[in-house]
This record gives sequence, structure tokens and C-alpha cells, in this order.
Amino acid sequence: MKRLCLGTLLNILYQARNNSKVTNDVLCSSIFKAFGADFEHCGSTSGHLKSGHDNVPGPLKDAAGKLDFEAADIGFQNEVVKHIKNVKKESVIRAIKSVLDEDETIKDYTVVGYIHGYEKRNLIEMPKVSFSAVLASVFFFAITEVKDDCFEAIKEIDKDFVESFDDSDVPVYFESSDAEQILPLNRSLKDPVFNRTFEKVSELDVVGVANHSTVQIYTVDMMNSKLRFKNAKEFLVSNISNYVMSREKAARMDKVGKSAAMGTEALLRYIKAFDASAESILGETLLYVFLEQELDAPKILTKIEIDDVGGLMKSKSDGVHLLVSDDRGIPFHQLVFGASNIVGDLHSAVDNAFQKIIAIENNYEDELQLVDNTRTQSVFRPEVNNYIKSILIPEKNKGTERDMAFGCFLGYTLTLPHPESNNDRFRAAARDKMAADIADIEKYIEQKVVAAHLEGYSFYFYVLPFNDAPAEKVGLVEEMIGRA
Repeated sequence: MKRLCLGTLLNILYQARNNSKVTNDVLCSSIFKAFGADFEHCGSTSGHLKSGHDNVPGPLKDAAGKLDFEAADIGFQNEVVKHIKNVKKESVIRAIKSVLDEDETIKDYTVVGYIHGYEKRNLIEMPKVSFSAVLASVFFFAITEVKDDCFEAIKEIDKDFVESFDDSDVPVYFESSDAEQILPLNRSLKDPVFNRTFEKVSELDVVGVANHSTVQIYTVDMMNSKLRFKNAKEFLVSNISNYVMSREKAARMDKVGKSAAMGTEALLRYIKAFDASAESILGETLLYVFLEQELDAPKILTKIEIDDVGGLMKSKSDGVHLLVSDDRGIPFHQLVFGASNIVGDLHSAVDNAFQKIIAIENNYEDELQLVDNTRTQSVFRPEVNNYIKSILIPEKNKGTERDMAFGCFLGYTLTLPHPESNNDRFRAAARDKMAADIADIEKYIEQKVVAAHLEGYSFYFYVLPFNDAPAEKVGLVEEMIGRA
């Protein structure tokens, strides 16, 4: 049986190294450095660590245990990823997933790394990953959590193990952690509190759709047999400015010393939008949050900003974001147009979202023109305007291919098969029902895509349950703005 341990991971990365200059010592030094540790004085050798002859050195375990997820991810981006061949990255991820699947010492619900969403089964099944984040997570787990001797298990990683996954049809897509190095349009929302507010329960690939498409479901806190939105409301309130304000306006206010007034102005603008569309604003806000925070797609325009810059041109979208994926080292762009809906029944939420999706697709030319209009509206810096122009009007052989895609937020009322007042059983039953709910709509989404002849698009669905969706989609916002 293969085991997810330090030696296994070192063997996998060694087989995917850039060139012969990336020795075992270089790899070990880079991994230690990513966690803030010193390999040279760790008391072990790279050969002994790779073979499992030596256990994880204490200094490495101590350093890894003190480092948070974001810092470890950045460490792997800067120190480790550069040593791995781009064409081998997919095979590395497949190899890690294969080892995880075979390792019976790790339970399906065990978090392999730092945060919820990286449970073993989720990590095996999720088709879209951040390369550096996965490496940081699995190495952290192997260093801090694996205590048993893996000497014999490491022998099962033969010299062609990674290569054996080169022709695999297991889908692997990358959200590039390096995107910000090539993308002048930085994310407006990157809040580590998100992972303590929303917990990913399950993720599925929409297998019947030709292009990469996923559906994911999250939950808020569950206490006393009820979904609790206190932390979610606080998270949204703290990020209203990011949702309402363009980056340039926020930068101008900060430059002239009005950053303190920015929150007040943003809240007043948000209240005005709520008065105009109370039934839809929570879904539009959560769409922005999930596309920025989880899809890693920076906003071009939120729904509020669309209303500001649209003029006579009426967009059908609830927001527009830009997703840059890393296709073996080549950036690929998707303009992600948003559709949101919160209603009691999840299938009805899908139906309503697809009504918007079809309207957006039919309005294709105007939607692209709306994005182009941002270049004359002082929404972005000049270099960002030029970047957006290069995407909308790509030059031949310049590596700026782009497609339209759809990002959707769906809210619905969670209904358990049987009422459950025991708190532990409620939490377990609720998570099981959420996973079953998105498994049920995955096929339904596929049918909707085919029926609407939208097979040429990618879809990213984010789902969140409520206790009473029709009531809470208005009531929660009223609480956020102080009217309840």
C-alpha cells in the first residue's frame, strides 16, 4: 500500500524536476525553505529522507507547524514550483491523488493540509486545483501528521510512477497561483477569514459537459440544529467596499486621505442598491464573493458597477469576472459572466439561473461591449485597460486566446429527510444532504446545458443552503444594514 509521506512526495517531485541540476539536495532545500526551515543543519540527508530511512526532522516539523496556509502557499510558489516541469504538473497532481486514494490510513473526511475543502475525498475528486496550494497542503500533512514508518511503502513508488500518469484521462485543471504575476487585474477580495466562515462540503465535475465545469456546495456555521449566518453577515459587511467600489475609486479615496469615509460611502451605495432590488442583492453579493475568493477570478464589474457604467446598454449579467488558467505554462483567459438566484427549491434556482445564462448568451455582443466600455469610465488603471483590450481584441500568435464562461451562485432551503434535533446528528445529516443535493443537480445542469446548446461554455456553480431561503435572502441583508 502506498502512503502519503515525505519520502513519497519527494520521489514524486524528483521524477517531475526541470533538469538534472535539480538534485535531491536542491529539492529538499527548497521544500525546507518554503516552510521557513534550514535543510543544511536539519540533521539528515536528502537521500535518507527520500527513502524513508530517516523520520521527518524536528526543525522542519516545528517550522511547518507554525506557518499558516497562505504563507506556505507563497513559499511553495517561490521556492518549489520553479523546479517542476510545466508539462509534468498534471501528472504530479494525478500521482498525489492516486497515492491518497490508496492510503487506507487516511480517512475520507480527514483534512489533508490546513483548511476545510481539502478533505481527502474532496482533494481526490476536485478537478480544478492550485498546484502550489496542493503541494503546500500535502507536504504539510506528511510533515506534521504522518507518524508511522513509511520505509516499505516508499519502495512502491517506482522510477516511472509519475510518467505513468502522463496519458491519463483523469481531468486536472489549474487555477494558477502565479496568475497575479501575469495579470495586472488583481483580486479585490482575498480574505483569509473566508475559510473560517464558509466550509466547502462537496465538489463535483459536471462530467457530461465538454468544457471544464464544476458544482460546489458550501455551508455556514451549524449550531443547535440550525444554519447560523452571524459570521457570514460580518464577512459580507467587512467586504462591502470591495464589492461596491471600483479599484481606481478606492485608490483615489485612499490617496487623498478619505479611506475612513470609503466604508460609509460604500454602505450607503449598498443600501440604495438594496432598496432597488431587495430580492436579488444578497445573491449578487455572494456571487462576487465566491468568484473572487474561490474561483480566483478578479472582478471586472460587479452588478452594482454594471448599473453604474452600463448607461443605455443593458447587461443581463449579475457580474463579470476574469479567470486566468495556467494551461501548461500558457495563460488562458475566460470572461466569466455571472448569474445568481436564491429560492426555496434548488432545481428552481438552477432553472432561474439558466434563464439569465441564456439571456446573457443571446446578448453576447452587448456584454462584451460593456466590458470594453470600462476603458473609458476610469474604472481601471491604463495598464489594466490595455490588458482588457488585448483580451477583447486578441492579436494573432500573442497567446491571448479567450472564451466566455458562466459563474453562478445558487441559494436554496435545506430540507432534511427527517427532522433532527440532536446537534451532532443534524450536522452529519445536513452535510450528507448537501452532498446529495449537488449530486442530484449535477445531472440536471448537464441536461440544461445540452438543451440550451451551450456545450461550448464552461460553468462554475457555487451553492449555499439556507434555513428559509425566500425569507433570509432579504432578512439577512436587512440585518447587515441595520434595519432589522
